[in-house]
Amino acid sequence: MGELRSWEPGALGDATAQAFEIPELDGFWVHLDADVLDPTVMPAVDSPDPDGLLPDELLSLLRPLLASPRCVGLNVTIYDPDLDPEGTACALLTDLVVTALAPAGEG
Repeated sequence: MGELRSWEPGALGDATAQAFEIPELDGFWVHLDADVLDPTVMPAVDSPDPDGLLPDELLSLLRPLLASPRCVGLNVTIYDPDLDPEGTACALLTDLVVTALAPAGEG
């Protein structure tokens, strides 16, 4: 996390998306584990790790990756609905993904 934060999540997302813009790759897939988020905002995971990303940091990281024309898909894992009886963590995760997928200037 320290290294990611030293880059700034949006800059790292931009650099990563740019690195995938090579002719040898037909595309890339984004795999998002919900436990990358800090447990204070995402307690509905089986292995919470302190000092995870905050929602704005994850959004900044995801946006450039998902906006890339080389991005061919996204999956979200690790979220455990049994640990989220009121659905608040699910709502947060859903809002993050929807906002990250929105065209620039929306969301």
